[in-house]
Amino acid sequence: MIRIDRDFHQAKLDLQACDDIDTFKDRLREVGKYVPSAFDSRFKPARTGDCIGLTVRDDAGIAATLGVRLYRFTVTSMADHLETLSLFYSNPAEQMIPGERLSIQGDADAYASRLQDKVYWTGGLWVRPDLRGRQTNFPKLLGIAAGSMAHARWGRVGMVSVTEKVMAERGLVSKSYDMQHVLDSIIWTHPARPEKKEWVLLAKDADYIARQTLTHSAGEVPLIYRVDENRRIA
Repeated sequence: MIRIDRDFHQAKLDLQACDDIDTFKDRLREVGKYVPSAFDSRFKPARTGDCIGLTVRDDAGIAATLGVRLYRFTVTSMADHLETLSLFYSNPAEQMIPGERLSIQGDADAYASRLQDKVYWTGGLWVRPDLRGRQTNFPKLLGIAAGSMAHARWGRVGMVSVTEKVMAERGLVSKSYDMQHVLDSIIWTHPARPEKKEWVLLAKDADYIARQTLTHSAGEVPLIYRVDENRRIA
């Protein structure tokens, strides 16, 4: 974290963290980002300390956001929580959108069914348009910073999330996010987004997260890059 903080300041960026779910929700609303129910206390409250919200700022305002929250599974696995939508709603029968359904199958189901202790969920990623693509490596960098903080706070714990299958097929997930696992298949029917039904499970094991942290803290991978006027990475 010392290296990350130093490099952010050298790039004239300020990385801020909060541990309250509603504070992070306010940051997402500030930039007009859709607020996932996993980061909305109206649907799925989180205790203070069980959520970490990261916000990057520069002179132009908020440059990027990312949030993680801890889930603890006791009686049933994460696969059960996904399929019943209780991962996103405290009371799915009353809170979910009429017609909303989720089915998890194949490799995604096999992996999620093994998660029966605790895991952290990643979401709320937003990067300002002028800093997207080849302008910065915020998606990967913030994921590593969040993983480092999650391990420091919650111990050795894995990470999960979901994304649209089309994003994975374009290679954006493995390239930009440095994900260990991209697993088929999830069918998530949501009346508010009928065109987005096919999703994949994203995951990192605890050992993988630890290796990412060590690699970056040793300075083997540049944390921040920008592209100059000739489209070369500076």
